[in-house]
Amino acid sequence: MEPVNLFFSYSHRDEKLRDKLALHLSMLQRQGVIKSWHDRKISAGTEWAQAIDDNLNAADIILLLISDSFLASDYCYDIEMKRAMARHEAGEARVIPIILKPVDWSGAAFGKLQAFPKNAKPVTTWNNRDQAFVDIAQGIRQAATEMAEVVRSKQVPELSETQTAIEGTAQSPEESPAGLSGAGSSGSIASSSAIVLEELGGQVPLDSPFYVERPPIEQRCYEAIVKPGALIRIKAPRQMGKSSLMLRILDHATQQGYRSTWLNLQAAGEKSLENLDSLLKWLCSRISRKLGLKDKVEEYWQGALGCNDKCTDYFELYLLEELQVPFALGLDEVDQLFQHEAVASDFFGLLRSWHEESKFNPVWRNLRLILSHSKEVYIPLNINQSPFNVGLPVELPPLNDDQVTDLIQRHGLSLSPREAVSIMDLTGGHPYLLRVALYYLVRGEISFAQLMQNAPTAEWAYGEHLRRHLYSLQEHPDLLAAMKRVIAVDEPIRIDATEGFKLSSMGLVRFSGNDVVPLCDLYRQYFREMLGG
Repeated sequence: MEPVNLFFSYSHRDEKLRDKLALHLSMLQRQGVIKSWHDRKISAGTEWAQAIDDNLNAADIILLLISDSFLASDYCYDIEMKRAMARHEAGEARVIPIILKPVDWSGAAFGKLQAFPKNAKPVTTWNNRDQAFVDIAQGIRQAATEMAEVVRSKQVPELSETQTAIEGTAQSPEESPAGLSGAGSSGSIASSSAIVLEELGGQVPLDSPFYVERPPIEQRCYEAIVKPGALIRIKAPRQMGKSSLMLRILDHATQQGYRSTWLNLQAAGEKSLENLDSLLKWLCSRISRKLGLKDKVEEYWQGALGCNDKCTDYFELYLLEELQVPFALGLDEVDQLFQHEAVASDFFGLLRSWHEESKFNPVWRNLRLILSHSKEVYIPLNINQSPFNVGLPVELPPLNDDQVTDLIQRHGLSLSPREAVSIMDLTGGHPYLLRVALYYLVRGEISFAQLMQNAPTAEWAYGEHLRRHLYSLQEHPDLLAAMKRVIAVDEPIRIDATEGFKLSSMGLVRFSGNDVVPLCDLYRQYFREMLGG
């Protein structure tokens, strides 16, 4: 596949969606699928009509974002679309139509759409915009691959049905865009050249095609963050997607015109976490730097006031006053403080006081907090000073069957129903475990049968993940004993409630009523081997 030039045509009324799609086009450019891409936004000082004409004529692939306003525009339809279709029919470029609903299918609009050549016929059913971006990206990759083959063979084949993309589709396999369907089973790959994998671990990038939403969680968070004085608490085991969700909430806030930043308390260092004054200085200094503001920590830290008051003044009199817009602050891995009870009690009490202040102080209404943690909050906190009993609580569950199927398809894998069930049982819908398995299947480094055999062993890709859990259990004999009881049987078992919740917060078990079972077969098999049972 050679990088291609791309042109994107749309109506000015659809610019918001254009901006969303631009993120995905930029990602494809970074990945080397697209050499360059252009649209109707022309830089100042450039002759607009000539630049549009030059970019359209130089494009290998042309995206048409078709809506009622697009079809009603003389320029979009009569000039850009007709020229695109002429180049398409001449074999000079590939057109990918993207149909937006609602389109008035009666009268002139329907007649105009009949102008599409048969081999560029758009698909017009959809339900989900995020899936559309995946489809569009895969359609572009497939078109670029086919164009490279054309150059090599010196022939121009018919365009395939898979080169069409839509706005938010939920399609049958027959309708799926390139890369979503393939021949055979046993982990076969529909088109390895159409799938661009990402590094495993860490936050899933905003423009990633592999982030799967867990409705209604994302929408609830987006609605909460725009409320004055918002506080969102995200709880889930490690590698379950907390940081990736926080990233998207902060991005949503940024799209509303807010300022936002993200801090991971692991980066504070152990010395800062052991001392409240050092922690608050670090917090204020890092936020200032991330917002591009002058660091005034030493100025505000003078005087006889306690460090809580100094930090409060820094936010109220400097940061929030300077910004003059809502400020969304994401604090990740706050359970790093749980082992420092005195510091944690004061720090979390401070956050709670800011949240309460927002109810009557207009300045503090602009602060929007997002906290994430993995462990249960077992440190003693005054009920009126804890931020963990106010705001919006969010617990991230494993992916369900439909979401697992969706992620499998996004990786371009065609698994049999039996294999899909097996991979769900193996991973329990744990996003990280699932993505590791799909990553190595797509790369062809392991067969499905080998995956099932090697997964619960220390030598395969899960080894570090499994060893970390084993070490954590060995550090807590009570949890180790409880886990031995859980993996010794094949049915749900009743254990001490406190131990059950701790194992659940580690992501090792899930509740079935008041009983517990291992989260997945991977954990059951590995810990049976390592702990006996």
